[in-house]
Amino acid sequence: MSEEKTNQPVDLSELANMQFSTAWSPSTNYAESRRDFKGGAKKRGDSDFKKREFRRDKPAKFDADSERKPRKQFGDKKSGKKFDRRDAKKPAKKAPFNFTMEVLFYPEDAPFAKLSDVMKHLKRTYQLFDIAELVLEKPERFIILAKNLPLEDGTVNPLYCAQPANLPFEDEDSAKKCALDYWLAELFEQIEVEAEAPKGNFQFVNRCTISGDILGAPNWHKYGEFIREYHAQKFAKMPFEKFLASIETVRDEALVAQWLEQMKKRTAYKLKDGETVFNSRDEALNYAREQKGAELVKTYEQVRMHGADIAKLPAGSRIRRNIEAAWAKQKRFPIVTANNLRGRLRRGGFTIYKRGSKGFAFVCAVKRKFLLVGDSLSETPQKIYDFLLENQGVKASDMPYLYLGLQAPQTAPAAANLAEEHKKESEGGEVSAPVAIVENAELGADDMAKIKEISNDLLWLISEGYVVEYADGALQANPRLPRPKEKGAKTITSDAESIVLGVEDEPIVAPKVAEEDAADAEEAAEEPAEPEEEQAENKPEDAASEAEPEAQQEPETPQQ
Repeated sequence: MSEEKTNQPVDLSELANMQFSTAWSPSTNYAESRRDFKGGAKKRGDSDFKKREFRRDKPAKFDADSERKPRKQFGDKKSGKKFDRRDAKKPAKKAPFNFTMEVLFYPEDAPFAKLSDVMKHLKRTYQLFDIAELVLEKPERFIILAKNLPLEDGTVNPLYCAQPANLPFEDEDSAKKCALDYWLAELFEQIEVEAEAPKGNFQFVNRCTISGDILGAPNWHKYGEFIREYHAQKFAKMPFEKFLASIETVRDEALVAQWLEQMKKRTAYKLKDGETVFNSRDEALNYAREQKGAELVKTYEQVRMHGADIAKLPAGSRIRRNIEAAWAKQKRFPIVTANNLRGRLRRGGFTIYKRGSKGFAFVCAVKRKFLLVGDSLSETPQKIYDFLLENQGVKASDMPYLYLGLQAPQTAPAAANLAEEHKKESEGGEVSAPVAIVENAELGADDMAKIKEISNDLLWLISEGYVVEYADGALQANPRLPRPKEKGAKTITSDAESIVLGVEDEPIVAPKVAEEDAADAEEAAEEPAEPEEEQAENKPEDAASEAEPEAQQEPETPQQ
């Protein structure tokens, strides 16, 4: 190569038309590829070899006036029936129970007395709703007051109560049958006696398909009496017609022989207070009917019964369904039961007051006290009081440690709730001590002595009402009140007066409120007037001339 040709400048103008593309791309000029067939700019992704066709008959994807995409159809392959999942109806909400009775709940005497002893021992402050929920937790802890609501014409159907259990029924026959069953067990004892086997030509026997027991030959002259007695003893809660439908007839000589052998022993009824023996249940019932006829059934407009007797009412009956529905409703939000407890708590020496702007009720065996501005207690209690004013919500078990600047035990157990303490009391166990202090092995004897001294002073403040201990062990010191302006004015100790004076008295525990019952919660802020005296006993129909007791008044003693 010559030197002249080597030194010539390189012409780069030819590089302007060069194309950098893949092996499968068409060899076209980039500038030309950006022009469409009409000379306009092409959109990204378009190419000469594949022209995008504009379909005017196809609506835009998000056009509001266009038709929606067809719904996906679902169906049964066997039947061929199609349905749209979006057209399926949502399950309807369960309709609320239509109450035909007014049902109220009050505490049973014996369990409530034990509960009161626990609350007085612990000196803690509990929400009224917590106490009501504890009473409603088990049926043996409450009594029931129930009566029929007026009909459209204003009349009220009476309740027929079987005695002496006082169980209510719709009609007199059902109540009498229940009462006779009770007296049958009270007056008689069942014994087995020797008897002669039935005589006759028996080719087949009937058998109960539920229990498998042989009932006897249907042509036996006492067969009807026997199956009624069998039904009353084994399947009293089952309708008699349903029991008859469960009987089958079996033609078997071995079963007939087995039945005849069984009938050589029969059940008889012997008076507990005598030697008289009745060969059948019907004879014993007739005797009880003659002896207790006038005392079997009593008629009331309002019945009072023990909660433990709910299970004795016929399953599915209107009265039982009303009681169980009212019980379930109160357990969800016990607004009515909580208000019914106020009279019993006040008579038991408890103080009920409202705290905070929402006005929810709290209960304590100690009446709260307030210090006026400028007043003080003795040295150590005053220091503890001032410490709690600055540290509201500290736990009672931790307070002595924190007050002395010591490390509180990390393994301290949580304060036992009222239900656990009540269980201990009911079972004869030892209830927890108020302001219980957990021992700390890492501290010396001097520190533990100081902790116990502070604990005793704290217990004094709680017992006097200057400090409140809540159910979870949280402490709150009552705020100071300003001094009255007038000379000789009484010391202000009530919550109502403290609210009037503008003293903030919010509880450190959140009030228990059900969101679905917000409307009922507003009613909880208004305390109903308590009756001076409660109903003593049920009023029979023949006492209509006497003044009827108020529905929400609790009888003092159960009717016997």
